[in-house]
Amino acid sequence: MPHDVEMLQAKLDALLRIAKSNDQKHANFQEYELQLLNSSSLYELFTVILEQHRDRFQLSNVTLLLIDPEYDFQRLLGSISTPVTWQDRLLFTDNEQSVNHYFSVLRKPRLSRYSEQLHARLFPNANSLQSVAILPLTRQNKLIGSLNLGSRSPERFQANIGTQFLQHLAAVISACIENARLQENIKQLGLLDPLTGVNNRRFFDQRVVEEVSLAQRNQTPLSCLFLDLDHFKRINDNHGHQAGDAVLKQATSIFSDIMRTTDVLARYGGEEFVIILADTPSNIAFEIAERIRKTIADTAFKINNGDILNLTVSIGLATLGEHKQITTTQQLIHTADQAVYAAKISGRNKIHHAI
Repeated sequence: MPHDVEMLQAKLDALLRIAKSNDQKHANFQEYELQLLNSSSLYELFTVILEQHRDRFQLSNVTLLLIDPEYDFQRLLGSISTPVTWQDRLLFTDNEQSVNHYFSVLRKPRLSRYSEQLHARLFPNANSLQSVAILPLTRQNKLIGSLNLGSRSPERFQANIGTQFLQHLAAVISACIENARLQENIKQLGLLDPLTGVNNRRFFDQRVVEEVSLAQRNQTPLSCLFLDLDHFKRINDNHGHQAGDAVLKQATSIFSDIMRTTDVLARYGGEEFVIILADTPSNIAFEIAERIRKTIADTAFKINNGDILNLTVSIGLATLGEHKQITTTQQLIHTADQAVYAAKISGRNKIHHAI
């Protein structure tokens, strides 16, 4: 009888340990779920998924593959300096089928032994894995990507074990990714250009009115530079839009480095930029424009495939307070715009000063 009691007590202790372990796992997941739901940006959300998920659930590798045919996610992240460690873990594809073939028609999580032949696309440079879980991410019955979990333990992910929990996890992460994407788009529709991270045209249109009013009140000169990258369409046509985006970001960085802290830069549209220079006469504005022109011409622009491109910029200059024909915001903008057009038709890689 005492032996039976001891066996019963041992079984009870084992059940209590399992229950306690399950409670801890449940609490751990609840904390993780709250972190996902409270993420205020794509960057913060991806940090939780790619960094904290691995550590919190003791995994060897976690990657995220997103279907991005319109380059939407990549544009939204374009102005953010993402960690180098994400290079092989935050992945993109424009082909839905390249993700869809991992799942059955029901699109349930797929748990299996790791196969380099099958899973190398999902886990670049991670051939030490032994078992994997591939979770479909869907919104409104549409596949948007996959969350990929890898372990060095062959027993960690076995077929049909724990799929209900993983289905719930995939649903939460799918909703969080879509919500974060929508929020980023809403923010970017505000006053910042999503690609370059500088002010957009809406911001410029508001700010230039304020600057003109201030300049007229203080009777100080206000200069405006219109910048148009020469033959930019050729870059997109010959090298693709990703190369064009890379050039725009590098050019923006050059503009920002040369500008003074009081100057205001905005992307006016496409390859056109505008700079407002408060309390700046035309001769000083011309010197700034010349530094920009020369730096652009002397820079080797790097594009995604490692190629180097050369580029020039045409610049139009107009100054309020020095010319009688410029007395309003509209006249300042129009004159600077006409000046950059004159720079282009006169040979490009020039500065045209509207006099």
